[in-house]
Formats: sequence, structure tokens, C-alpha cells
Amino acid sequence: MPIATITPDQDAVISEIEIAAPPDRVFQALITREQALQWGAGEAFQITQWDLDPRLGGKWGFTAKDLATGREYVHYGEVIEFNPPRVLSHTWFAKFHKIPSQRTLVRWDLTPTSTGTLLRVTHSGLTSLPEDRTSYSQDWPGLLDAVRKFVENKFVEK
Repeated sequence: MPIATITPDQDAVISEIEIAAPPDRVFQALITREQALQWGAGEAFQITQWDLDPRLGGKWGFTAKDLATGREYVHYGEVIEFNPPRVLSHTWFAKFHKIPSQRTLVRWDLTPTSTGTLLRVTHSGLTSLPEDRTSYSQDWPGLLDAVRKFVENKFVEK
């Protein structure tokens, strides 16, 4: 399982994982609705809405429902960098943040390696959101591991 680090300035959470698949396959898992619905859901959460217009300026959003409490977590934003299959970056707003209007940024960097892809996610703009920063430092590793398991299981070369 990957780990997350919080930057010394307390602004960002960074997590990374090695995935045994080429960057284009990993990138497609990040931007394709049908694939994201599979890796984004888990035992505790159901994805009830997921949309991404994969282009510069495109809108994105998803809603996750906590199956134990019924609480919905709404996330949304706009794509600010789109360079397939290397970079996807977007603004990130969440209605559950302590400051819901606080704009944060999520950047997905995909780097080819000798065994596949190094996937790094950097979630920044969290200085004024210490509770949310702590939560993301616990959540991003599991999400990256879910992407890894999905991509490696779906695209096993035979």
C-alpha cells in the first residue's frame, strides 16, 4: 500500500504508486467513466455520480455515498492541465470541506518506468484546511491502490 506525505509547508498531500501497466492504460482508467466507476467504488462507498469532460477547461464531478451513514460527499472542479498520458490536473472543490469554497488542486503525474508507470497524485491548496489535509493523507493511498489493482487486473497481458 502506498503512503502519503504532507509537505513541510502543510499545503499538499503527495502519494505515489508503481503500476505494472503503461501510462496510456493508467491514464485511460483515470479519465474513462466506466473504468473510474469500477476502481472508485469500494466496500464502504458507492459512486452515485461521476463525470469528466477530458479536455482543458472541461468540468468534472463525482458524488460518493457512505454506505454506513448514507452521507454524500460531493466533489467537483475544472480541468486546468490535460496532457495525455502524462498529466491530468484539475481544481477540486468539496462541499464537505471545512471551507467549501476553498479551491484546491489535484495533479496526477504519470511517469513511464521500466516496469510500467509511476503514478503520483499531489493534492495542494490545503494550508487552511488542516482536518481535510489529514483526511486526504489517509485516503489518497487507498485510492491509488484501487487504481493499481483495477489496471493490473483488467489489463493483464496473456
